[in-house]
Order: sequence, then structure tokens, then C-alpha cells
Amino acid sequence: MNATSVSKTTVRPRSHAQRPVTSCLELSIGIVMLLLAGCNTATDTTEDSATISPPAPDAEGGSPSASASLIVSDIIGYWHRAQTCSELLPSFEAAGLAQSHSGWLQGNFYGGEEGPATGDLCAGAQGPLEHSHWFTETGEFGSNDQAGQQVDFGDYRLVDSDTLSFPSHSTEFGYGGDILVDYTIDAGVATFGVIIPEPCDAACQNAHAWALSAFASGPWETGDVP
Repeated sequence: MNATSVSKTTVRPRSHAQRPVTSCLELSIGIVMLLLAGCNTATDTTEDSATISPPAPDAEGGSPSASASLIVSDIIGYWHRAQTCSELLPSFEAAGLAQSHSGWLQGNFYGGEEGPATGDLCAGAQGPLEHSHWFTETGEFGSNDQAGQQVDFGDYRLVDSDTLSFPSHSTEFGYGGDILVDYTIDAGVATFGVIIPEPCDAACQNAHAWALSAFASGPWETGDVP
């Protein structure tokens, strides 16, 4: 019985034939039912409130999934090395890109000028020149030159426990595949290996010439350019 029906029962006119004791009993029952209905309403409200309450934040004060997208890997941080043109050359030759993409091979070692087009492609090159790469836990990748100036920027993804990809650089070169680079880290020293697919069209070659220029040398030690 709800509150409205109780009210109608208790306040309707009584005939002279009805006994007062019967009316009092009906009134008492109605009041009890009203109180019970009120208790049930309060209980239902409490249960509803518990159902819609938001999840508690994590210990840092953010949402429970705030840290779900952060990359956890030993690759995160700075890695540096003193590079030379001659140490990059064998990797470019093995990939068949030394002549066709000599700009990526020579770019860092001739002070902005073009290097040799024939013969020894590294003749007269400067170096060794310090260079560094850095990786953040939010998926950013970049490089600094020997003066500590940023010379490259993009993103990276952790494909598996020892393979990286570079989506923004794939897009930059119009390459529809993944630029994949394997890596190993031992005692604070990183070694990278560029994976070149076969076949590899023009866009693929451009993308992987960049990758070779960035990662073909090694090993790399922890820290930024000294």
C-alpha cells in the first residue's frame, strides 16, 4: 500500500454503524504501512546511490586508466655515440642504398655540403661526431646533433620486447609499412639493427635510408651528447 492509498483510507467519512475501534485499527495499520513504505524508499535510494557512484581514483589522484598508455621499456632515455660516415657505409651498401641514397649516408658529415658522388663516398667526411637519440615513456622519439641541437623528432611504438617502429616517419616518407628496428641492451649499452623488407619500393627505400642513417652505427651508451 502506498502513502496516497493510506491517506484515502484513513480520512474517508465513516457511517454511524462503524465502530470507532475498527477505525482506529485501520488507521494504525495504515500508519505502519506508511512507515514501512518510507523505509523501503530510503533503502532503494541508498542502493541506487551505491550503484552510480564513480570509481575511486588511483594513488596518484588520476583516473584508474591514466597510466595505461605509458610505455614501460629499458629503451626509454637518452643514448649517444660518436658516429662516422665510414661505419655507416657498409650497411648502406648491403641494403643497396649507398649510391641512390648517399644524402642520408653523408648528410651529417659534410657540414651541409654534398659529399663525393663516386669512388669513396665517405672521403673527406668529418667525424667522429657525437649524436644522440632519446625515447620517452609517452612514445616520443628525437635526435640531437653534436652541439646538442634537436635535429629529428617523431614518435615510436614498441612492437615487441626488442623491436621498435616509427609511425610518423613512415608517414613522412609516404611509406605504408612499418619501419622496424630491433635493439638489444646490455649493461647500459644499446645496439640497433634496421630490418629492411623485400621487396622494398621507392617509398620503402627512402624510409629505410633514414633508418640506416639513424641506427646503423653502434653501439650506443646511455646519456645525451656529452
